[in-house]
Amino acid sequence: MTVLDDFIADARATPLEVAFERVKGELGRKRLVKGATEYIGRCPACDGKDRFSINFSSQVWFCRQYDGRGGDALQLIAHKENLDLKRRAHLLEACAILLDRPVPDEGERESEEERAERRQQIDRQKAEAEAKRAQQDDIGAKERQKAIDQGRGIFFRAIDAAGTDVEAYLRRRTGARSIPDSVWENLKFLPAHSYWDGKDDRGHMKEIHCGPAMVAPMVDLDGHVTGCHQTWIDLSNGPKFRPDLGHDNDSNPLPTKKMRGHKKGSLIPIGGELDCTRWVMGEGIETVLAIAALEGFRDDTFYAASGDLGNMCGPADPKSGFAHPTLKKQNAKGVWQPVRVAGAVPKPDSAEDCFQLPPHVTAIVLLADGDSEFMMTAAAMARAEARLGRDGLTVETWWPPAGGDWADMAVRAAGLERGNAA
Repeated sequence: MTVLDDFIADARATPLEVAFERVKGELGRKRLVKGATEYIGRCPACDGKDRFSINFSSQVWFCRQYDGRGGDALQLIAHKENLDLKRRAHLLEACAILLDRPVPDEGERESEEERAERRQQIDRQKAEAEAKRAQQDDIGAKERQKAIDQGRGIFFRAIDAAGTDVEAYLRRRTGARSIPDSVWENLKFLPAHSYWDGKDDRGHMKEIHCGPAMVAPMVDLDGHVTGCHQTWIDLSNGPKFRPDLGHDNDSNPLPTKKMRGHKKGSLIPIGGELDCTRWVMGEGIETVLAIAALEGFRDDTFYAASGDLGNMCGPADPKSGFAHPTLKKQNAKGVWQPVRVAGAVPKPDSAEDCFQLPPHVTAIVLLADGDSEFMMTAAAMARAEARLGRDGLTVETWWPPAGGDWADMAVRAAGLERGNAA
């Protein structure tokens, strides 16, 4: 073999991890999944988000933007540098970059004009990708603002809920005998609120239900309304007292609760003031109101809901995930595999993805849902404790009796059965 043959052979035998190290500066923050065996994220050539992946176990990479283009370490370098491996000079240039060695003296090289033209093409691709991303960001920002405006509009047109179906619903769901007037500053009523799902034959959103609904604001830490939470009510349909809205295309029941606006980082105030030093936080309004009623709506406490588990606990570091000890599901090939559970370690740099705790708070109680899948919920609550923990702050997680929820317990504590709360 010649020196050039050895040079090319060395490059072709180079592991994909080496090529990843050469190009990862173009990829943004490193994101590894599946036990650090796969990278998913921005492409070093087209700059598209989440369309590019590297599987280190299989030693292949893949980009959806370029007709499924993929390959080995050498092809990854060529992909990033806009090199055609069928051209001898380009092949040797890719080998040199991958090996971090100069092309042997006898090897072919690009002319200065060819190199300049190739670099200009790379710059044009990056500029086009940047312009496209800016356009998408602008569209995304407009869509977010539209959702915020719609959520605010829904909340601000709602009326006082005291004495309405909302009060009856909350009494039956939580056993609360007395609800302070301050709660009605946050929880409002719409007597005939449309529920939209799917589209009609003309492509317009379709109204499938119209009925009474409880509406609550979503607010940021400055108290600005960023959207709303909606709960449709049917007092004749116990024990949840919410309507049957049919099923989606996957035969799952349509949710009777929806949020509209900017959820991430926001929360749903229920009672108390944001400047209280003690906070009680749960997923649902009913859960938090049940505890507030049991505590007698403490003056030193701010009661709030997150709307969902993700907004309370935040995303997990992918490396902390683990296989569920008992639950399994079928993969695309029909093989049963353990369900992957998001772990207890918070994802780095994810503060904006969930509600934040202001520095004046010295104690927070997190309310777990006992009727949710235990392993997943336990990991999520541990993750919330980990991300919120700091010096001078007491963090507690309260669990209801096994198999139940706080609202059930509160109804029983009030000596009532659901549906008979006065």
